[in-house]
Amino acid sequence: MITHESSNMDESNIPEQYRQPDKEFTGRIVRNKTELVTYNTSSHVRIWYNNLEIGYSLHSHDAVEVIICIQNPYEIHVNDHTYNMNEGDILIIPPRLPHEYVNDKPGIRFIYLIEMPYFFESADYQSIESLFFNAFLCNKVSQPRIYDDVYQHFMNMNDVYFKNEPFWETTVFANMYQIFTLIGTNALRQVESDERGFSQTYSRITALLHYLDVNYAEDISTDQAALFTGFSKYHFLRLFKQQTGYTFHDYLNLKRIKIAEELLTGDMQVTDIAFRTGFNNLPSFCRTFKKYTNYSPSEYKKLRISEEINKHSH
Repeated sequence: MITHESSNMDESNIPEQYRQPDKEFTGRIVRNKTELVTYNTSSHVRIWYNNLEIGYSLHSHDAVEVIICIQNPYEIHVNDHTYNMNEGDILIIPPRLPHEYVNDKPGIRFIYLIEMPYFFESADYQSIESLFFNAFLCNKVSQPRIYDDVYQHFMNMNDVYFKNEPFWETTVFANMYQIFTLIGTNALRQVESDERGFSQTYSRITALLHYLDVNYAEDISTDQAALFTGFSKYHFLRLFKQQTGYTFHDYLNLKRIKIAEELLTGDMQVTDIAFRTGFNNLPSFCRTFKKYTNYSPSEYKKLRISEEINKHSH
């Protein structure tokens, strides 16, 4: 892996149909682990055809990032997860999640940066948030029902972006919303197929998730959560994991950490944030934050402050 501040674009070895529509674009820049995203002119989108034989250093940004491996394997680190991507794999990385590329060999991949904050603040996204606590891997094995459609939506984006067609940005966003709709409806369909009485089960667990959205800082035990849903503890643990992909303990901690990440962008002291998000003491908060993000709270706060400074100075 090669770490660097910037990655200059040399399009001489890129197929003509995949060269950037705006000729003034020179490359990607990372400073203090924050990418200074340069979107296509007057838009909130940037798509690359990438065949570089170098990696890309640890960074984060406000955009959702997508990597599609087209030719030869590619290694991505997101938080404490390693994704060894094979040809055809699609990795969706939600905003502000630190990640890096590890690469020292030739290959081809498409990389998408799309800024869509309103979606990530929407109620629809909250219903599938647990799918994106970490990166979301989509391939023929992990998502056989929707993979082909998701892949085609990204290829549709390529068609309009690189041709610089009218309303290309609107088309990109329309396809992204379709992709998230496919992911969400497929997750619900999977729960429905696995569980009798799906409607009642789903509504009870969903009611608990809505409760946690507001009351995440309360001292909520697994027994209390099970009582809230009306299921026995055994059934609750199974159903909760089935619907969210996480144990109740991990989900609650991740929810608290996501709230803490946002609070760390402001002026609140780390100790105050710890108690505000439901942790009984600072060491417990710091230990849990580090576990799920690979950063201490103070390191993350410096990262986000640097991100804001770089964004406004760029």
